[in-house]
Amino acid sequence: MAPFRTFHFLTLLCLFGLASSLNVMGQGIYLPAAGAVNRGMAGATTGTAIEAIGSMYWNPATIGRLPNDELAFGFEAIYSNFDVASSFPGAGSGFSEGENGVSPIPTIAWVHHTDNPNVTVGLGLLGVGGFGTNVRADATNPILSPPAALGGVGIGGVRSDAVFFHVKPAISVKVNDQLSIGGGPIVGLGKVTLDENILVGVNANGTYPRGDGTRYHWGLGAELGFHYVHNCRWEFGGSIKTPTWFEPLRYFSEDASGLRRTDVVNFMLPTVLSGGAAYKGFEFIVLTVDVRHFDYTSADTLGDPATYEADFGVAGLGWKDVFSVAIGAQLQLTERLTGRLGYMYASDLIDDSTAFFNIASNLSYRRIPTVGASYQLNEGAALSVAYNYVTPWRATGPYVLPEVGPVPGSSITTELDVHIATVGINVRY
Repeated sequence: MAPFRTFHFLTLLCLFGLASSLNVMGQGIYLPAAGAVNRGMAGATTGTAIEAIGSMYWNPATIGRLPNDELAFGFEAIYSNFDVASSFPGAGSGFSEGENGVSPIPTIAWVHHTDNPNVTVGLGLLGVGGFGTNVRADATNPILSPPAALGGVGIGGVRSDAVFFHVKPAISVKVNDQLSIGGGPIVGLGKVTLDENILVGVNANGTYPRGDGTRYHWGLGAELGFHYVHNCRWEFGGSIKTPTWFEPLRYFSEDASGLRRTDVVNFMLPTVLSGGAAYKGFEFIVLTVDVRHFDYTSADTLGDPATYEADFGVAGLGWKDVFSVAIGAQLQLTERLTGRLGYMYASDLIDDSTAFFNIASNLSYRRIPTVGASYQLNEGAALSVAYNYVTPWRATGPYVLPEVGPVPGSSITTELDVHIATVGINVRY
């Protein structure tokens, strides 16, 4: 058994190295679910143990309720449609389509029951969020025309790329037959690149410095959860992810004369509170519900006011706290085939008044219907698939210029919808 576990642990490390080069996107920064099983149930697994990835992602206290040791792999392909339209007095109006392409996200979790029947350990290597935008410059679309310093009324092309990962060792302890508690540290790794770094002051010629001269930065946080089995029908759970505090994001760029400048941006991922319940009173059916709160208003940069500083740098993105509700159902259709359905609803991430500042980070949505299934390949292995559709979401607001504020008669509109296909395999041994 030891060589088997060593082989898979090395596999986890190799796949995590691959993941560090990939783009991701989610509700705000955080993805609302992870892995094919959790995706099929719209992420609603805080209150019960379904499989390893969902437990490690939302509530590590539940890993002790999994029936066996488990190694789970998930791979997501996220395809987004992103459009930008704008109008400006005297400059006309225009519409442009982005080309974000497909963002692949691997996710891995491992759960092991120790010799102590009350203690279970786990490890998650998880892509947890980010964003990516790619819209080329367009002289016929005011917002994508050259910046004012170059004779236009726009910002040129919009290109951004942000990726965040969590390495999560965890332990779950059964306090008694009904109650388990669990948690552990969170080690974060992330990077944010911007074609033009609006989060820092402008150069002497009025242009923003480049925001692509940066590296991956380290962060640290923690997670704590509980799981309570009320009876054979009802289960409950809850968890808190603390902020993931990152070292200051440092950027190497050039000033108006081509000489070097170094900029620093403070950044943190928000606190996330999750609560969930599961009902197992029907034969062959599990029903779940989760509620979640993302504390973006307290997160550096993400929640700071979307206003200009004295040097014309933008103080923050002005994100609001997000509340979400997810429901899921798992149905045992045959001895080998399991079906899943889910639905998620979330509150707005940004106001229309801050749409201008979030052209490169439009990550809000309202509704996600989900569907998924698993097929038992043999006694220990199951293959799972899921599909999520993020329904179209639109934000419209005015141009907001330094020392001017909202420009009368101007508008910026961004629209986003997303298709997410996930495949995974769970091996229990």
